[in-house]
Amino acid sequence: MTRLGQFCLLCIFVIAPVPMSYSLDLEGEDSYKVNDDFLWYEVSHPLISYEFSDIESALGQDFKPMHSLLGRNGAYVAKLHIRNNLQERRSWHILFNANFIDKGVAYWQPNLGSPQNLADFSQLSDNKTPQILHYQATFLSLGPLEEGELWLYVEAEHFAYPLSFQVLSDAQFYRKQLLINTVSVSSIATMLVLALLAFILFLRTGYGLSIACAGYVGLHGLGWAAASGLIDDFFNLTTINTTYAGMLIFPFAIACAAYFTRMLFNIDVKSAKLSFVLTFFGWGSLLLGVALPWVDFKVAFIASHILAVFWIPVTLYTGIYMLTKSDFRAKYYLLGNSLYAASLVFYMLAHLTAHPEDIYPELFVISALSFDCICILLSLSEWLKIKQTEYSRSYLQARYDPLTKVGNRFAFNEAVKKINKEIIISFIDLDGMKGINDKLGHEKGDDFLCECAMLMSRHLKNKGQVFRAGGDEFIWLFERSVFAKNANYHSEIKNIVAAIEDQLKKSGWRDIGLSIGMASTEEVATISACLALADARMYENKRHKSE
Repeated sequence: MTRLGQFCLLCIFVIAPVPMSYSLDLEGEDSYKVNDDFLWYEVSHPLISYEFSDIESALGQDFKPMHSLLGRNGAYVAKLHIRNNLQERRSWHILFNANFIDKGVAYWQPNLGSPQNLADFSQLSDNKTPQILHYQATFLSLGPLEEGELWLYVEAEHFAYPLSFQVLSDAQFYRKQLLINTVSVSSIATMLVLALLAFILFLRTGYGLSIACAGYVGLHGLGWAAASGLIDDFFNLTTINTTYAGMLIFPFAIACAAYFTRMLFNIDVKSAKLSFVLTFFGWGSLLLGVALPWVDFKVAFIASHILAVFWIPVTLYTGIYMLTKSDFRAKYYLLGNSLYAASLVFYMLAHLTAHPEDIYPELFVISALSFDCICILLSLSEWLKIKQTEYSRSYLQARYDPLTKVGNRFAFNEAVKKINKEIIISFIDLDGMKGINDKLGHEKGDDFLCECAMLMSRHLKNKGQVFRAGGDEFIWLFERSVFAKNANYHSEIKNIVAAIEDQLKKSGWRDIGLSIGMASTEEVATISACLALADARMYENKRHKSE
């Protein structure tokens, strides 16, 4: 062979991918990390059978070591030499930095013995493996000074992170499991409970903003429950990998968030440009959510994250813009979304480190999101308070006379409907009102009306209600039961009229009086007829006094 040929052959051996020798010595430490750099070997097609011989053959036939599984999909095999250097049997947990695993199989091949199937740690068959959210895990028990090969086979539609793993002692694993599961379940439960409260508010009020809030908060909670593996673990599903659903649900959550934001701040009125942006996000997210189930999950994963990257600045701008408009609801909205945005930045930066699992980026995001949802519900509560205040103001304006502060004819009709017993209606007309307006002016006339209404309310307290019919006319409404059954109620009501007239004269209103007409539902068949009869008797009383 020529020197040129020898050089070319040497280059082929140097450049060609060769299996890296991975070896792990287990000493007295509680935690060991294995990076995925050139650890995994691509399998040309997913295996049909997952026997050890098939996995071993796959590694032998398809010799393509990957620099990392980040962003890849398909089937891969890894082999790791492990030695237990301790003089005792130890149990270990293997914690994989992945949750979107459709199929995961682990075999242990001791140097002295046959291969053992450790577990199927895939998302669909992990009921016999340790339950830890956001990750997959399996067991490995090694005897004193035992060594051998750990064989791993994985399949997934998308590897969102480098598929590294940790070998943890029991104590270390259970501490991590407790922290991750507690924070995740608490955060998801918080979001779902808040969504339920918002839905109940919708049922009670009918406001569209409440159902948008329920969708905003609830879909985020369901998305994380799916992506973390909680739904799969809770229902022990074996036919569908629900972890993928988190990315598919997210666009619908953003669609609800966009609608909620528009409604919360009445953006359509305050900013046409911002309204257009939020409307675009709302409809665009909705259409994206409908389309994502029909594309590769990798595309769905990237699309959902791009949506989040663009949505967060919109929420921050909206919160800041509304604060400049002195909308105090924006303080909750901006605080929650700022914390959520900061957690997402931390999440992205964490995955630039060698071992993001050490700083739990998912827990920061899910905790921040649950706090954001609390702030969103506080924003909703403030909106509802404003609506309640507006309703109360409208209610009062619609039912109470703004001058005399007693009920109007609308309030009288409502009060009558609430009474199922026999009633007495007294129609009152103020004598001398025109003279006061002509001599002293309308301002003094208004003062006289207010004092009359006040005295009527005071004397009828606990007996009847006062309503202003219009002008200088008032209506008194009594339940028949407030008077003795066989007593003549006419005299009691006339005594009240006399007391009011006497007090008005003591206050300086000399040339005044109250003309009154009374009628009972015992006399007529309808309320309108009773009111008409009382009105007629009042005019009869006024004519009698003028004679």
